[in-house]
Amino acid sequence: MPSFNNIINEKKYGEPGDVSPVKNIGGLTINFSGQRFSQEYLDSFLKHLEEEKIIERFAAIYSGEIANTTENKPADHFNYRKKDLSTDQKVSEEKERMSKLSEHINKQNYEAIIFFGIGGSQLGPELIQQTLCYKANQKVIFITGSDPLEAENKTRGLSLSECAFIVASKSFSTIETLNSYELVTKKEHMESTYAITSNKARAESFGVPNKNILTFSNATGGRFSIWSPINLLLLMQMGKKSIEDFCLGGMEADENILNAQSPEGIASIYMCAQDILHNNILDNQTSAILSYDWPLRGFYKYAQQLEMESNGKQIDQNGERVGYQTNPIIWGGYGPVSQHSFYQQIFQGTKDMNIYFLASTEEKSKLNTAQYLGQTHSLLEGIEEKVTQHKQTNRRRFTTVEMEKISPRTMGNLIATWENKTILNSLLWKINAFDQWGVELGKANTKKYLK
Repeated sequence: MPSFNNIINEKKYGEPGDVSPVKNIGGLTINFSGQRFSQEYLDSFLKHLEEEKIIERFAAIYSGEIANTTENKPADHFNYRKKDLSTDQKVSEEKERMSKLSEHINKQNYEAIIFFGIGGSQLGPELIQQTLCYKANQKVIFITGSDPLEAENKTRGLSLSECAFIVASKSFSTIETLNSYELVTKKEHMESTYAITSNKARAESFGVPNKNILTFSNATGGRFSIWSPINLLLLMQMGKKSIEDFCLGGMEADENILNAQSPEGIASIYMCAQDILHNNILDNQTSAILSYDWPLRGFYKYAQQLEMESNGKQIDQNGERVGYQTNPIIWGGYGPVSQHSFYQQIFQGTKDMNIYFLASTEEKSKLNTAQYLGQTHSLLEGIEEKVTQHKQTNRRRFTTVEMEKISPRTMGNLIATWENKTILNSLLWKINAFDQWGVELGKANTKKYLK
């Protein structure tokens, strides 16, 4: 039986091979040819998955088994994207209330929607705004930090009496979010204030009218909450069909795992094989996500929180310190700009990294698409002829994630696939992907310094 430690300590598995898998999920094509996996590595990795029952354990989490063992909670964000929502009355009621509140807000014809949130309550909605709602007529402003200058700058010139205020906070105690809201509104516009939270009582105590409150499950983690009523802005601007298509995309990603005949058919399993190869065998400490479409420019920030908050852990499920590296540092950028910033180091620097390229292939004649194809070709092939040493470039391993077009369905495909590979990685590392105790100390100490 190839144990995890046996696999990661076998450095020959890091040697390039010639296996070139290409996997499809809905409107995504994930091409691993650039990883140059060896068959020996993949065979050992897939064997380990089967013997550790990684897919079965994922299925148990999907079905509602307690996944967050330190807080005794399941991870129930899957419920919002399952095929038959009628089996979950609470989810059905939440979605119905979300639909009615969306209609109500739209009828008010607000000058602007000011959205207060941080972490998963902001990164998800802002990503959806950038990728799917950028053509909508509604002005949406995100306020997410604690520096008063941000709020002052973003609200300058607005007539606050003509604005809606959405406060997104799972606990409804997030200090940055509530402080920024009070700074902007001085709590003078409660009738046009709306809350999205799992703590309805606290929102009501704060002063938000009951009719303006959307709730979602306390077992839905903030970084997984984009499937919940946190995604209100998409419904408001793009309509019910967009939410349905988004959830369809998520369901397709789940079913790619749950309905597969074998691990070889699962796209997110090969993403895990890539991550483990780089992080634990090649000892690459970072993963770069490089997007080549302007709407996707912020995806790496979303993935950064998803992966690093989920798997930035050093204690395993048995309460023991792990003896290997867990999550790498996630970073990235918008490719056409990043080419003029840090690509020099990618091509000629001494540090290697795990690389994902992300692009839409809908309009192949665009310059940014040509740049994406040109950069990936350059990394794959390197210099075609002998040149002087100072012009030599590195050949890097990478994976491309191509979207047939940027749509609610393909964004659902993309986000859920990234979530699922993050959860699968946690099972391989034997850590809890659903808590985040490391952020609590900073919150507690911040309160000591507030005056």
